[in-house]
Parts: sequence; C-alpha cells; structure tokens
Amino acid sequence: MKRMLSVLLVLALLVTAFASCSSTKKTDNILLVTSFYPIYIFTSNIVDGIDGIEVECMAEQNVGCLHDYQILSRDAKLISDADVFIINGAGMEEFLEDVYLNDENLRVVDSSENIDVIENCNEHHENHSHDNEEHHEHEHSVNSHIWLAPENAIAQVENIARELSSIYPGYKTEIERNKNSYTERLSALNEELAEAASVLKGKNIITFHESYDYLAEAYSFNVIATVEGHEGSEPSAKGLAELTEIINKNNVSVLFTEPHYKGSAANILCSETGVVICELNPVITGDGSLTSYEDIMRKNIDIIVEAVS
Repeated sequence: MKRMLSVLLVLALLVTAFASCSSTKKTDNILLVTSFYPIYIFTSNIVDGIDGIEVECMAEQNVGCLHDYQILSRDAKLISDADVFIINGAGMEEFLEDVYLNDENLRVVDSSENIDVIENCNEHHENHSHDNEEHHEHEHSVNSHIWLAPENAIAQVENIARELSSIYPGYKTEIERNKNSYTERLSALNEELAEAASVLKGKNIITFHESYDYLAEAYSFNVIATVEGHEGSEPSAKGLAELTEIINKNNVSVLFTEPHYKGSAANILCSETGVVICELNPVITGDGSLTSYEDIMRKNIDIIVEAVS
C-alpha cells in the first residue's frame, strides 16, 4: 500500500510538472542534476570550470538526508529537464525510481557502482559488507550512507567522472584533470582523518541513525546503537529503555545527533543517563563550496575525537 501511494504521488507530480511549463531547459548548456548535497559537491568538483555544463541539486541544499524527503513538483520538473541525473545509489534514491527510470531520454549515473555496502541486518549493528551489485537480491535493506568514508567518496567521484567522460567524450580531458585533482585532495583528507582518528580505535559511540557506520568502519571505532529506527521513527519506550541499558553498560558518554533533528529521544536519554549531546553533519547540508565535503568531514572527526577521547 505504501509503495502504491508513493507511485500515485510521483505520477501526480509528474503530470503537474509537465503541465505547468511548456518549455524545457532555460539554456542550451548540458544540465547535470544531482539527487542531494554530497553528490552535488562531488559533481561540482568534477566539472568545475568547464564551460557549457551546469550542475543543479534536486533536493534543496539544506534539506538534509533523502530518507525523509518528499518529492516536489519542481523536483520532478528538474529531473525531466536534466540531461544526466546523478545519484548516490545503494538504495538512497529508491523512492525516486518511478521518476527517473521511466524517462527513456534521461541518462542516470549511479555513483555507488562496485562499492561494498553494509547490510542493515538488525538494530544491533551486526553489519556485513558485500558488493553493491548483489544487494538487490537480498530482502533486507542496506546502509546507503556510503559517502561518509573518504575512500568510498573517492570511488564515487571516479564512477561519476568515468560515466560523464563516456557520455561527453569532448570534455574527457577536463573531466579527467578535475577528477585527478579532487581525488588527490580526498586521498590526502583520508590520510589526515585516519591519523586524527587513531585515538578512536575500539571506542564505542551511539549516533542518531546509521549514517556513520562507514566512517566507523574506516577508522576502526564502533557504532554500537542508533537512536532512530530504519523507518525514521523515534524509539518506543521499550527502545529507550534498551538504549539506556546500552549506554550504561558500555559507559557511553556522548550521543551524536544531526542537523534538523527535532525529536525528543536524545533529550530523554540525556536526562536518564547523563550523556552529552553533540551534533555531527553527515555532509547533508553546507555552504556549497568545492571544499565543503573536506571541511565538514574534518570538523566531524574533530568533534568525535574531542567528545570521546
């Protein structure tokens, strides 16, 4: 039923979008539309300074993660105008498939190709990695927050650049140059964060939801529980009691929330256990600068190190 309602909503938005405007794109430039903020930053670096290519983000810059996003008629219109739609993949944009898969003229670039994903097997973070090409064969969901490990971000940038070079071979030299420059920066970032996070090895943290599992895996610390369920709901009274027990049992002193969090669970857990609440940004909001990913990731690691060490 939920899937059917989602399909009907998308179809209604598409009809509204197409009926509201008789023209297509505003310019003759190539229009690359990205699904949300981190993919926008990656793509902007790849095509930086290239005349004739524009990049726009479907989800408004400060909207947050796509988990709770409701597609708007302007989003459907923007996707319909795009020459290429660039997505995170790994299930993040599943709710949009009825929009972009039914457009025969739209090229779709999935940046998650060949990246190992973490399975969301259960709420206790018994995660396992496997190749992204196989995850659709399983009934359980996977963790879509692949961009939060710099090595994955590098792979995503390489995937996007490769596909854009294939689609637009006339820009291959510029795309390759930008890609190499950006991946060098991301590699340096990974080394920098690995050194800073070395003090976190084996440490246990609790986060708002499963955003940081890839970061934890990359730098050898543990996300032992999450506050938010997989469906984006606040925990029940039983869930809060279980989280309280986990916090006390593991001597957890900090709970990490995220921008736009407005729930009450974090404050309840703070009152019950004395944990300190700190905010991390899973690169879902920022100033739009080309260095935004790097700046946010540095700040995140600094916050975790200061709070946990």
